[in-house]
Amino acid sequence: MFGLSTRQTLLRGTRMLSTSAVRNDLARMQVLGRLAADPEIKTTKNGKDYVRYTVATSDPPTGPVEEGERPETTTSYHRFYVFGDRGVDRMKNIKKGYRVLVDAEFRIERTPAEADQPARDTLLALHRGIQVISKPREATESA
Repeated sequence: MFGLSTRQTLLRGTRMLSTSAVRNDLARMQVLGRLAADPEIKTTKNGKDYVRYTVATSDPPTGPVEEGERPETTTSYHRFYVFGDRGVDRMKNIKKGYRVLVDAEFRIERTPAEADQPARDTLLALHRGIQVISKPREATESA
């Protein structure tokens, strides 16, 4: 009924519907927006440099339009962290206003409750890569 290669695949336990290897679960995101400020170089407790930067995105209005008035567009801010010498060096050349496409992994970290503060969840986005889509007009015109 099954050919030799199909039986070998079944015996090895490899997934039949995918040609990629089995991997751990992964949460990834892509964000297209503008840098809200120049990237900040920080130092860890171990003395290694990392970069923290924020990308602003425009959120389209949601909900019904009332009497011809268009709801206002809102802005969301997404904070990313870059670790490793290559990533830190790359971010030194990217400035506020650049339009970028960021590829990142993320996870939710729970901050425990304190005496006067409730517990809260924080989205931690770890930069995997960045692509500059365009520079701000001022940077393009002066160059």
